[in-house]
Amino acid sequence: MNEITPRRLKGRSYAETRSAVLDLIRSSESISRVELAQKSSLTEVTISKIVKELLAEGIVIQAGQGRSTGGKRPTLLKLNTGVLYAVGVALDVPTIVIVLCGLSGTLIERVDIPGMGVEPPPNVVARVAEAIRHLLEKRGLQPSSIMGVGVASSGRRRGPLGWGADPTIAKNWEQFDTAAELELQCRIPVVVENDANCVALGTFWSRGTTAARDFMTVYMAQGIGAGIVINGAVFRGASDNAGELGHVVVEPDGVECWCGASGCLETVGTPRGIVRQVQADPKLAALFGVRDEPNEAVIYKNVLEGLSKGMPQAEALITRSVDRVSSVLLGLANVLDLDWIQLTGPGFAAEGKRYAKQLRKLTDNASFTRGVHTVTVELGGTGPDVAALGAASVILHGSLTPHHQSVRN
Repeated sequence: MNEITPRRLKGRSYAETRSAVLDLIRSSESISRVELAQKSSLTEVTISKIVKELLAEGIVIQAGQGRSTGGKRPTLLKLNTGVLYAVGVALDVPTIVIVLCGLSGTLIERVDIPGMGVEPPPNVVARVAEAIRHLLEKRGLQPSSIMGVGVASSGRRRGPLGWGADPTIAKNWEQFDTAAELELQCRIPVVVENDANCVALGTFWSRGTTAARDFMTVYMAQGIGAGIVINGAVFRGASDNAGELGHVVVEPDGVECWCGASGCLETVGTPRGIVRQVQADPKLAALFGVRDEPNEAVIYKNVLEGLSKGMPQAEALITRSVDRVSSVLLGLANVLDLDWIQLTGPGFAAEGKRYAKQLRKLTDNASFTRGVHTVTVELGGTGPDVAALGAASVILHGSLTPHHQSVRN
């Protein structure tokens, strides 16, 4: 990745300045007051005042002493990861993952419960609330020590009620107020966020990424989306729907998508798209032994098994996906002038290295900025908990560094 110049903090309100100083502490394993002043261009008096407040509130603790540069050894500061916590929830059809994290965004405990399936939303939320209560009881934590519950969910933003989804997957959720209902049952603040944005913020928070770093995290589960972070904040667009990759048209003469367009990336490039292709072709369904199989996970698993056995039909399906996804991401790298793209999510678990290799090949040979800077393509977490960890980070990000809330159009 290329060298990053820290953005200055002068000229901001005191609340923004305090938030930004805390962000500098977060993005460093440990840091001294002198280093904070140097990186922020703030006076040492201002830094001392802010640090004194953070120490008194228990958000920051002293972490030993640093190296001397000729005088007294400086006292180092770091986040206090044992005082406040965040809960993250990843809503998905096969499995719902719930995690408890400390201030650094690191995992403390994880619980898996049965997924959404076709169960009514109130029933699902009740199960999630019960699992959260049991998790806190197990750890001996009171709700007052939980900063909030972040919920990662896929789909289209529909307004104040929350997230709409592919109607073929979860149409009952479109007008259900997930945040309000879960908050009512848990008595803890709840924020619902797009899953790709969650993962991007999780990367920003847990990896100590600085606010000066602009990057894109691509999250693929059954569908695909991008979380775009600019100046430490998620870029949201006019209606909170920025980063929707699944409905970029890649085959104009392709099959009709539920969104109204034809040939969307979601129809050919995602695990769900691959499954739908198999279901729509009786020969493929018979070949993969899934003619009467309703479970999408089983169908996709059979395709991957066919790939491992060298079946040309499976190879064609995966190659088509890799090529279409990589092409779309190259276009975004050019549009946004990105130098860091991370691929994450269960959809990359089996063949993630192949997607990353193809995207690196494209960015190395066809990126508009290849003569100016390289584009780092990284395969990140592909486990089922990556979105839940990101959802917890949404709470940490919004509570501790609110100066990075969002970037709109």
